[in-house]
Amino acid sequence: MRRRIMWVAWPSFMMAAAATGVFFSLFDPQEFWLFGEHLEISRMGAYTVGFFGFWGVGMGSSALTVFLSRSPREVNECPLDPT
Repeated sequence: MRRRIMWVAWPSFMMAAAATGVFFSLFDPQEFWLFGEHLEISRMGAYTVGFFGFWGVGMGSSALTVFLSRSPREVNECPLDPT
């Protein structure tokens, strides 16, 4: 189970770091608008929210990959004791 958690967490962390760097190289957080209003958030706050947002998306993607890569034996195996 720990191995699968690392299969999900580590690649998504690396992707989040790269995605945050690319996204915030292109867009300035001080110029964000939401529903016609300027967002009052510091740059560091925007970087933090962006990083965790990208990390969450990456974790979802990696978790789906791990879930779909299970063998038929793992899928059909009953976790209950046969007695």
